[in-house]
Amino acid sequence: MAPDPVFSIVIAARNAQATMACCLEAATALEHPSYEVIVVDDGSTDATSEICAAYSRVRLIKVPPGGPSRARNLGMQAARGAIVAFTDSDCVVDRAWLRELEKGFLTPQVAGVGGDQISPPDDTDFGKEVQAFFKAIGFVTDYIKTSSGLEETEHNPSCNAAYRKQVLEEVGGFDESLWPGEDVDLDLRIRRRGYRLLYNPAARVAHYRPRNYGGLARMVRRYGACQWPLIRKYGLFRKIHYLSAGLLAGAFLLLGLLLRNPHTWPVLLLPGMAAFLWFWIKTGDRRRGWRWLLFLLVTVAGWHWGLITAICGRPPSLLQGGS
Repeated sequence: MAPDPVFSIVIAARNAQATMACCLEAATALEHPSYEVIVVDDGSTDATSEICAAYSRVRLIKVPPGGPSRARNLGMQAARGAIVAFTDSDCVVDRAWLRELEKGFLTPQVAGVGGDQISPPDDTDFGKEVQAFFKAIGFVTDYIKTSSGLEETEHNPSCNAAYRKQVLEEVGGFDESLWPGEDVDLDLRIRRRGYRLLYNPAARVAHYRPRNYGGLARMVRRYGACQWPLIRKYGLFRKIHYLSAGLLAGAFLLLGLLLRNPHTWPVLLLPGMAAFLWFWIKTGDRRRGWRWLLFLLVTVAGWHWGLITAICGRPPSLLQGGS
């Protein structure tokens, strides 16, 4: 019998035929001597399973649709490795991905290590711009980081994160009622047990992004909606929660000012102009500055619309989506 691998890569997938092959081409050709690849097909109705079956190194688990969190838990339970690495079916991992993640597991107190996200070379121009925009605002969202070296972090997105299997089992894995936001919840529970999480920017995955404004709006709306279950469970605990509260308070203050003094409407333009100037300086390109301002408006509006609809009692089942 072959010895157990060091790493088990778990990929939750649902209707992922567009990116599944390039995801697995990368995942099965890594510069690491000891790993396995597990794909959990979460009830796909397209050719996802057929694509996976063409890769002899891939262990395919087919289950009825139950959401990404359940799929990841099933993959974790089936994993033989001491470390379980997660990525998504729309991601392409770098050849050195596992080696770089492994560098972060310095002591038993390090429970998890994550890495950077970049654009695939064949992503759309819109997707590449979205990635660059996410990078620029990463200091607020903690979804994409800008650090240049190995450092401690509060959260690593599940598209690029590895954990000790023993710790995953200790905390009960992913909360299957959450998606997205299940990775934020997991990392918070891990840290509250006294463990550390590290980030290594050299552990890279290329992540395909939305192709248009509609896709971007749907994405950020889901992220906004998932915050409400997290806030109900833990209270305000992320930078973005406090920023959101400040933005909502500021919006109501500006609205009140406008209602009392309609001639003060130019004041409403100041936040947008400040954001545009910052983006212009950041990119060195006025046209990109305007485009990023539009990205910001879509992101802020979509995120808060998702949060507000969740607060107003939108059924949790409608917040679930594909892996």
